[in-house]
Amino acid sequence: MSTIRQHNQLVDSEQELLATIGREIGAGDHSDIVIMAGHFMLFMDTKQNKLVPGILEEQQSDEMRSRVAQRVGIFPTYTWQLGLKLAQNWAINDRKVGLLLLINDWQYVPTSSSAAELRQAFYENFSALPPSYESELKQRGLSQASLISSRKHPLVFPETWLKYRFQKMAQKLVKAGKLNKKVLDASRNESEVSFVNNDGNSLPLISCGVTGCAGEITEMIAEVYAAGHRFMVIFAPEECYQSVHTGVDVALSLYQFAGMKVIIAAPGGSGEMTQEEIYAKMVHVAVLETAAS
Repeated sequence: MSTIRQHNQLVDSEQELLATIGREIGAGDHSDIVIMAGHFMLFMDTKQNKLVPGILEEQQSDEMRSRVAQRVGIFPTYTWQLGLKLAQNWAINDRKVGLLLLINDWQYVPTSSSAAELRQAFYENFSALPPSYESELKQRGLSQASLISSRKHPLVFPETWLKYRFQKMAQKLVKAGKLNKKVLDASRNESEVSFVNNDGNSLPLISCGVTGCAGEITEMIAEVYAAGHRFMVIFAPEECYQSVHTGVDVALSLYQFAGMKVIIAAPGGSGEMTQEEIYAKMVHVAVLETAAS
């Protein structure tokens, strides 16, 4: 099991956040950086009868704008802007930069039998970035070519796809003794799959058949590592910070990814509408790193 060096801190301004991330990037010799930014949820627009990106600037009605504002606030656009600032800065410093766009395509999708069809229709029509994201990209002198493709879609990493991938992988890992499986209720066929880290803490990944954020993040890190990348910055919602931290911890430990460094930053995501509101609550930043082989 790989030993992970890690440290955590709180920051209270964008300047301090970017400076902290910048120091970590500058301290390493990685030739390329992957930045997960602009993460958004899909919301059901009943008037259009389709799923739409939960990004304030993209809403066509007051009703949808209100729903997105109350749930996620400025998080999607703001973290996209943060990611582009980093990308532009480090591209200038001769680092190859890739942007990763993760989509929450399950939490606010109707739980009816049409959910799969709604997701499929969304991805089939998602051939370009949302206009507000594309505009920000061009302003920074970057292009859609900066985005990292997943094996599921040329522009994005769908969460449902990552969840299913991890569920399949977890079955193999339980058989290999690398993950623990505990029966919660035999009569209902309910169980929990967890990972015990270097500190002896049990980290739940699948409970009653449901894979949480930690499992999908573990699989996302595995995809990034397999593609040859060794440095990643993740802008995650504050409410998901601990789950994302767990997912990174599990990926680096379980898969023994040598020479990997991941920075997690969690600026808002629970309805904050201004930067002042985000930083007044303080922003978690964590750095996890494994030694080179």
